[in-house]
Amino acid sequence: MKKLSRFWNTTEGKFIGWVALIVVLLFAYYFYATSTKTETPPVNIAISETDHVRGALDGKVTLVEFGDFQCPACGAYEPLVRQVEKDNAKTLKVVFRNFPLIQIHKNALIAAKAAEAAGLQGKFWEMHDILYDKQLEWSEGINARDFILVYATTIGLDTKKFTADLNNQALEDKILAEYKEGVNLGVQGTPTFFVNGKKIKSPQSPEEFNKIIADAAK
Repeated sequence: MKKLSRFWNTTEGKFIGWVALIVVLLFAYYFYATSTKTETPPVNIAISETDHVRGALDGKVTLVEFGDFQCPACGAYEPLVRQVEKDNAKTLKVVFRNFPLIQIHKNALIAAKAAEAAGLQGKFWEMHDILYDKQLEWSEGINARDFILVYATTIGLDTKKFTADLNNQALEDKILAEYKEGVNLGVQGTPTFFVNGKKIKSPQSPEEFNKIIADAAK
């Protein structure tokens, strides 16, 4: 006991004691924070005529996704989103908002502009789908624009108009506005989902996603 007492009176012993105290305080704070954490209230995400919507247009549940076409996680989630849309065909309205992470995804902006340019010809979702389906093909290449022009032909766009619209500043302004809206709503990464205005933790299965939608429809 005397040796132990002498140790704690040393500089090393005092340092370890302070470290232990800090660790205890951090754990105490963590448990306090998690036990008192309140659920984030829903926010109002207004759906306008400029939004891209599919599914049950008059459905009880609105799923808003903030996504990045080059984001691997978004690409991995896309089949899940499509399955959930199919499973809830009578109740789910799906809305896509652009949130290109251009700092880390060099082709995210051109892809977003491609989808918006296709939207001017009424084929946003066709471009949306092919960009995700072929993400591995175009996302990391230096010639992403060339691939995108091929996709425009594949889905039947007027390629001359499409090429001109890729340089349309209004489309870039729309994308930026959606990005800023996402930031204001607390979006930090992609994909981020809101169900009836409530930000949700990304579900890991169709069953989990369907339950969230079913609960929102009640």
